Amino acid sequence: MSQEILERAIEKYKPAAIFALFSGGHDSLVSTHVAANALGDRLNGVVHIDTGIGIPETQEFVKATCEDFGWPLKIYRAIDNTKADGTPDPKDYEAIIMEHGFPGASAHQYMYNNLKLRQVERLVREHRGKRGKKVMLITGVRREESSRRMGTIKDDIQVPPKAGGQVWVAPMIAHTSQDQYEYMHEHGLPRNPVKDKLCMSGECLCGAFAHEGELKEIEFWYPEVAARIKRLEQRVLAKYGKSHGWEGCDFDLHDDRQQMLPLCMGCANRAEGEAA
Repeated sequence: MSQEILERAIEKYKPAAIFALFSGGHDSLVSTHVAANALGDRLNGVVHIDTGIGIPETQEFVKATCEDFGWPLKIYRAIDNTKADGTPDPKDYEAIIMEHGFPGASAHQYMYNNLKLRQVERLVREHRGKRGKKVMLITGVRREESSRRMGTIKDDIQVPPKAGGQVWVAPMIAHTSQDQYEYMHEHGLPRNPVKDKLCMSGECLCGAFAHEGELKEIEFWYPEVAARIKRLEQRVLAKYGKSHGWEGCDFDLHDDRQQMLPLCMGCANRAEGEAA
């Protein structure tokens, strides 16, 4: 089924390049492994997005896993973002919150666009070649994990309107959490210790869906990361005198649009008490 989805997308869109997006979570690990086995040399590489506010151990897990499996890895950093004409346009998490405050759920779209989507757009610009060509992006999105906040994922192949050559493919869309567990066990896939400790991949801690007590959980396992967030809190509170920190909602830019956000499925699920 998963390979059939991939082949159907290739046949229909004839992409200029194909990349698997690997956040460090187990869903994206499985989809990357499936894609690498099914496509072989047709898979141009694996992409990890560095949001600038993540747990370093997750990126190290991604690097080590890709090296072990021989997957060519590209890391796109938000701080290195550029405009379409190549002009530097860094997306710096610390600069964003110092200007607007910490985000809440209604500002998640803004954070997603700046920290993740801009890097996807840069990836596509660099690899699509001629105008009209598309780049295929493989994710670990599963229908079981979709949330009303994130926009329900209905189709295994999606081309968002005005997406600039993006074709999103979810080969594991019908898989359950049990399917994921069994696949990882069968193929001996490594587990991300960050995911196992915090129930999230930890590649992005923007705080949009941070729940009360989450910072204490992070501090228990990753004190240096928590200390950084606390330092940012002190700077934000000193500047604005607002009552909320990283787990609150001070953001002055809000966006409640229901859009397809395939790189952030787990965040809203945790906020709603669902499985991540």
